[in-house]
Amino acid sequence: MTDLNLMLRRDPVCRAMVAEDSHPWTHLHIRYAFCSEHCRERFKKWPHLYVGDPTHGLSEKQRGKVVRKSHRIKLVEPVGGQRLSELKEAIESLMGVEAVEISGEEIVVAYDLMQVSLSDIEAVIAAEAGNLSDGIVDRIHRAMIHYSEECELDNLAHLASHYRP
Repeated sequence: MTDLNLMLRRDPVCRAMVAEDSHPWTHLHIRYAFCSEHCRERFKKWPHLYVGDPTHGLSEKQRGKVVRKSHRIKLVEPVGGQRLSELKEAIESLMGVEAVEISGEEIVVAYDLMQVSLSDIEAVIAAEAGNLSDGIVDRIHRAMIHYSEECELDNLAHLASHYRP
């Protein structure tokens, strides 16, 4: 009889237990498994957020770091009925999303940046509900948030050991 524990690995991004051949990726000669393409792509972009090294020790994720964010997202038109529940379910299915409130043409979402970013959430919204508010101010606002989150993740991924507590 095969021991099922030998065939499971922990996704380094969301910490879910997954089959060892699930969305595999090798980093520094170590094979990792992921629950989804989303987690794998996130790991590929910022591997040092999720795995440590002998020089710097544990990664930020391994240390239990959570970066809570909350944002208001405006849609072009209100969402209602069946579309509303489908949209909410799609957003909540993303690892790291902690809360979703949808009211008319506004979505408020709370999430952990270590697992999901606003750009990931907006991609799901656009796929499910159509366009986000397209005014120039809204586009600039979203771009600034995306840039800020990318910088924050880059900084966390490259934090030198002498800066860590």
